[in-house]
Amino acid sequence: MPFLALLASCALLAAAPASPSGELSEERAKQILPRADLSQLTGQQRAQFLEIAGDTFDYAGCNDTLAQCLRANVQDRHALRMTELIKGMLVEGYTPSVIIELIERYYASFPKEKRVKVNEADCPQMGDPRAPVAVVEYSDFQCPHCAAAQKPLHDLIQALPGRVRLCSKYFPLPSHNRAQVAAACAEFARQKGKYWEMSEMLFAHQDELEDGQLKAYAKQLGIDGNQMLKEVYAGRFDAVVEKQKQEGVGAGVNATPTLFFDGRKYTLPIKPEFLVFSAQDEEEWKRNKGGWDKE
Repeated sequence: MPFLALLASCALLAAAPASPSGELSEERAKQILPRADLSQLTGQQRAQFLEIAGDTFDYAGCNDTLAQCLRANVQDRHALRMTELIKGMLVEGYTPSVIIELIERYYASFPKEKRVKVNEADCPQMGDPRAPVAVVEYSDFQCPHCAAAQKPLHDLIQALPGRVRLCSKYFPLPSHNRAQVAAACAEFARQKGKYWEMSEMLFAHQDELEDGQLKAYAKQLGIDGNQMLKEVYAGRFDAVVEKQKQEGVGAGVNATPTLFFDGRKYTLPIKPEFLVFSAQDEEEWKRNKGGWDKE
């Protein structure tokens, strides 16, 4: 942090000593950070916000600490967006140190040299295939976090129609003994035009993926379960699953779910508001051919 910015941030913090309970009133917060609406936060969260704002930069905006960028005489909309992002994380219960790390990692992921090459076409697509922002997800059908991510990801497509598309890829983990078979069954269903229906079925029954159960799911979807298992165990889909997994390994995937927005690794919580925020930032970055809107 530049020395002058450090002094200014320290001055802001000194001007707002914490109360004995470690809280900051809404009125006092408004005096110190006049452009930030912290009314929805608790007193403790407002004190935490001030700590974060004085210790991190507005990377997309006025090129100073966020606290300085929230002064009354500064015209910088990115500071207001960053404020909303931090508020959301505070509400989720993240500590200031974790939030600072997440914020820094998030903005550092945008430059071209930080992005990886992932194929956005050789996978089932949800949303308009012409949508400019592609979200590639590497997942495992036995991973509970992947199951939990499905609704937020689908909600993202609904929230930004025509602007974002979802590309689902296989990344079965060796610790999940039925993940490979489940992925192959999903690929069979994909060839029958039933990928998303099968995907939903598999995620909903992660502890029920034995052969008889998989056949029953296929029957519910109107596809031949016997033929599906015959082709799965003959290894017909192994190459497809392995190709996607190796692409993920090459992109740095080591856990599931892992998301990429146009090759940019997603580092925020997988919740609708954060996904939409990131997609909107990606649109802005693309619109400026690798940069942020000028104020």
